[in-house]
Amino acid sequence: MSGLHHSVIVEFGVAGSKIAREKGYYTCKTEDYARMIRKTQDTPSQIWARHQIKEHCIRNGYHWVDRNYLTRNGQPYIYADGETYVMTDLLTCPETDFTDPIQLNKVVEAMAQWHKCTRGMIFEGEAAIYKGRPPALLTERYKAQGEAFELIRKRLRKQSQLSDFDVMVIKHYADYHGRILQAQAILNSTKYHEKSLFARANGHICHGGIKEEAMRIQGANIYITKLENSYVDYQLGDLCALILRHEKKGGTMPRTQIIETYAKILPLQPDDEKILQAMLLYPTAFAKIVMEYYNKKRTWIPMAMINRLREILEEQSLE
Repeated sequence: MSGLHHSVIVEFGVAGSKIAREKGYYTCKTEDYARMIRKTQDTPSQIWARHQIKEHCIRNGYHWVDRNYLTRNGQPYIYADGETYVMTDLLTCPETDFTDPIQLNKVVEAMAQWHKCTRGMIFEGEAAIYKGRPPALLTERYKAQGEAFELIRKRLRKQSQLSDFDVMVIKHYADYHGRILQAQAILNSTKYHEKSLFARANGHICHGGIKEEAMRIQGANIYITKLENSYVDYQLGDLCALILRHEKKGGTMPRTQIIETYAKILPLQPDDEKILQAMLLYPTAFAKIVMEYYNKKRTWIPMAMINRLREILEEQSLE
């Protein structure tokens, strides 16, 4: 016995398949298909949204996704034993290597094509991509975090005792705060605000979780999966994330080459390169961990946070 609730098997129509329990999911295989059933914490509206994005993408010509399958009642999920289950294609192809130039080119091309095919997304019925509000515009985030950094510095100046974490933040405050202000100035010199609002109004989908395990390679094709962090906005945020991930992993392909590869499929519009420059300049990883620590007002510092901050500084040759 697989341990999978019988109603899940029946509703998803896989009663005749070979079902096996794996770590974190169940496999359902026949000679005709290989699928995966797993638990999810997504709400029904989010599950509908992921499903509709994939179907929209397929209709527009990008077929390499882990498609969601419906129950007998036409739902992309089912409740059983207090859990929510979804069924998608089971992909056994390997994850991509962002440091391999050939694979990276395929990933960049695939992402540009996926972006192109997801545009014009209109969610129907109960589908809703967000649990809460849509993410703030970058101009708003950069401004807010720049102000928050200044408050943190003022607070640290008043402290009589400083932790190792505090010392590292103070030591590199000027560098990172300067980058925040510079990125903010670049964005303010462009039409980013209008572009972002246009993208949101016209259903431009961003993946939001660009990592190797989300981009799986099968021959000439790249399967794009894991849409849990997807959102509607200006899509070059994904390209920024891919470039930074490539560099973090030790990749050496020039940024200009990556951008040119993307632009061959989805040409960049005026201001796009300047906006991407601001995104790449902004110290996202540093800001994230600093805000996480100081916003929670910790009385002790997990060693993992100190080590992560050191890694971030070392990656940029600042420690």
